[in-house]
Amino acid sequence: MAIKPKCDKCKRELKEFGGILLSPPKNNMVKKFHLCQKCYGEIFRSLNEK
Repeated sequence: MAIKPKCDKCKRELKEFGGILLSPPKNNMVKKFHLCQKCYGEIFRSLNEK
């Protein structure tokens, strides 16, 4: 059975490699979020604007 990850932002199935966003550590744990290329680009641009 193939793994079919979904973008954690837009909820669409990933058709191509996108990005992974890691949360700040809390109690020695991090959360991992999968992002499609479009959502990754939006988040990346918003980080560079500040």
